[in-house]
Order: sequence, then C-alpha cells, then structure tokens
Amino acid sequence: MKRRWLRRVGAALLIVAGLGGWWLYDSQATLRQLWTQMYAQLEGDASPVPPGVLDDPIFLELPPPDRPTSLGRYQTSRPQEKAASAPVAAQPAPAPEPEPPAPEPEAQEPPESSGPTAAARPAAPPPAPTTPSPPPAPPREHGKAGAAARQEPAPSPPAPPKPAPPPQPEPQPRVTPPVAAPPPSPPAAATVQEAASPAPRSPGAAASPPVPATFRERAMSDHRLHLLLIGNDEEQLGRGRGDVLMVLTFDPVGKRLTFLNIPRDTRVQLPGRGWVKLNAAYAYGGPSLQTQAVERFLGFPMDRYVEISLAGFRQAIDAVGGVEVHPAFAFTVGPYAFTPGSQRLDGLQALAYTRMRKNDPEGDLGRNRRQQEVIASLIREFSAVPLDDLIGLVDRLLDDLASNLRTNLTPSEVITVRTQHSYLLESQAHEQVRGTGKIIGGSWYYVVPDQERQRLHLLLRDR
Repeated sequence: MKRRWLRRVGAALLIVAGLGGWWLYDSQATLRQLWTQMYAQLEGDASPVPPGVLDDPIFLELPPPDRPTSLGRYQTSRPQEKAASAPVAAQPAPAPEPEPPAPEPEAQEPPESSGPTAAARPAAPPPAPTTPSPPPAPPREHGKAGAAARQEPAPSPPAPPKPAPPPQPEPQPRVTPPVAAPPPSPPAAATVQEAASPAPRSPGAAASPPVPATFRERAMSDHRLHLLLIGNDEEQLGRGRGDVLMVLTFDPVGKRLTFLNIPRDTRVQLPGRGWVKLNAAYAYGGPSLQTQAVERFLGFPMDRYVEISLAGFRQAIDAVGGVEVHPAFAFTVGPYAFTPGSQRLDGLQALAYTRMRKNDPEGDLGRNRRQQEVIASLIREFSAVPLDDLIGLVDRLLDDLASNLRTNLTPSEVITVRTQHSYLLESQAHEQVRGTGKIIGGSWYYVVPDQERQRLHLLLRDR
C-alpha cells in the first residue's frame, strides 16, 4: 500500500513538474515573441564610435580616468587597444631596455665594422714601416714629424675608425635612449596631464582587468551603466520629437541610481544642421541621432535606450496600478487638480502632472523634477513585483506596448539589471543641467556653458 501511495505521489509530482515546465517554457516563448516586436537596435550599436561623437575637445582637457572605461553600446575592442597603447605611451618600462643589450647584436653589427677597424689597428704598425720610406728623403727634418706621424697614427685611427666612433657613441645612445625614451613627445602632445599621470596609472592599468564586452557582463561588474529614456511627444512612435530626455546612471560602487534630465530646448550643434534644440535630433534622425546628440553633449556613451510614446507611458503606469507622487505646490491641469502631499495617480493624471510647465515657477526645470519623480516611482512599482509575477505582468503589458515602446534591451538584460542593482530603490540622486534661457535668432534656447558639461561628464562617466 505504501509503495502504491508513493508511486501515485511521485507520478503526480512528475505531472505537475511537467505542466509547470511546459507553462514556463510557453510563457517565456510568448515573452520572447512579444519582445521581438519592441526590440530595435540603434544605428552604431556594436560598431566603432563614429567620429565627432565622443571626441569633443572640452572633454579631452579633463583628467583621464584611472582605468580603461566602457564604450557602452559601441564596440569595446577599441578601448582595450587604447588602454594597451596608453601604458606603451607611458613606457616606464625602459626597465625592459635591458633588451637593448639584446640589440647588442647591433653591437655585433658594429663589430662587423670593428673588424675592419681591428685590421686598421694592425695596419697601424705597417704604416710605421711605410713611414721609413718617406723618412729616407728627409728623415731628420721629418724625424720629429715622423714621431708626430707615429703619434698621428694613434689619432689617425680615429679617421678610419669614423666607423669605430659610432660604436663609441652607440654605447652612449644606449644609455641615452632610456633617458631619451622618457621624453615621449607624442604622449606629451596628447595631454600634459597624461604625461604626469602615466607613472601612477601604468601600474593601475596593468592591474585593471579588461572592460567587459557585453552589457550583461558590465551589469555584473563595477562599471557604471547609462540608460537613455526618450519620451516621445506623440501618441505613437515614429514621428514627433523627444519631449523627455532622461539619463539614468547605475553606479554599483557608490550604490546609487542618478536621474539626469536634459532640457529639450538645450542648444547644441548638430553635424550638418548647425545650432538646434537638442530634441530636434529626433525629428532629423529618430532615436539613433537623438542618442548620439545626448552622447555628444555629455561626452560618454549610452549602454542602452528606451523610447516610449505618450500612450505607452500611460499604459505602463496603469499596468502597475498607478504611481505615488508628492506635489510641491497646488496647480491645475485641465480636469486634474494637484495639491501638496502624497497622491496616487493613474496614467492620464501622471501624464498631465509631468507635462505642465507654464504654471511652474521653475519652468522646464520644475517639469523635469516631476518627470524624474514619476519615473522613479514607476521603477519602484515594477521592482515591487515578485519575479514570479513579473513575467505575467510583462506579458500583459507587452501586448499593449508592442507599438508604443522601443528598446535595445533584452528580457535577460532587464532581469540582470534588477538582480545586480537592487540598490536603485534605496539610494537615488537627482541632477539638473545648469544653464540660462536666451532668445537667439527669434527662438528660445537653454544655453549650457562648457564648464557645466564638463561637470556632468566627470560626475556621471564610467570609472
């Protein structure tokens, strides 16, 4: 009886496990199928960095990082080459210049010239007998000269040893190259700060591991990650402009998630277009050009991007049951009234809350703060969903977001970020771009000085 009971229980467990495994596989297959509808790479992903994107001179003036840094979505082989070339440029390894003793085979090449010199040295005595032949004519008059001539053969060998003096300077160059090698004028041309820093940096560079090549490897390392969130100002993707441009920086060392809103009216120079507003890049080249414009403005690459339309923004908030906000002052937008204190908003209310700026004393900067508040709350709501329920939630959400969201993140990468960067709910920082509003050519721009761009670069770049 016991055996039959155990067999039945075992069979039931096998059936349950099989059904559970089939359901999980089917759910994951459905998730992958839905995700492929939203997955879209940017132009330049996994390619070398295009010229003019990360080489703005205002960032080259800054102190270099202490180790090789990530190139984000771009090809990662180039930084390793640069990292390898940096120590070579520093070349505190003249210690290996004992290898020039290996060029002492070159010293063997001078011996090849010294062979004739050696022959010239025995030839020096023969000139002595040859000198007697001139002496018979004026032996006495030139006896002194003969003595001088005998003394001259000692100096005269220098004349033939002109090949031999090279060997004598050659040991000196061998001493000087170690001394002359340090004057790497090329590295000095690179940057004075680099010439000063290589000494301490070269040992660090030798000790530092290579930059992880894939996003998942970087997400599990101590390198910073940069995610660009593009909020489209249309109901559907493929048209309009970037109404929200937000950079999320994940710092696993400082254990902090930093939100940075870049005002959409920021004045930037776009290749081929001249001076334009930052969000105009989307109208000219979609999310790819918009991402490059942000990278050029900050001086470092993005790892991934997420683009969402107005409809997708509302749907994402409704999917998690709303977001919690704390208005700083009372204001009204259409039928929606917001008062100071804690409030929970649905998708429509949250959209109105984040788009108002005319009644905000800080204008666009105040609107940026509310956008950061809503996105931070949305991240908290998603993170509060247990992993077991997340697949079902994403499954339901992706069906609605398929035409309203684009990203080059994969489901496994999303899960990796969530599991490896749990601090993002506990420690968050909010940054603003400091600048001034000006009317230029009849249009209103937000003008950001180069010093502010340098500050943001040093604050957020990979370390």
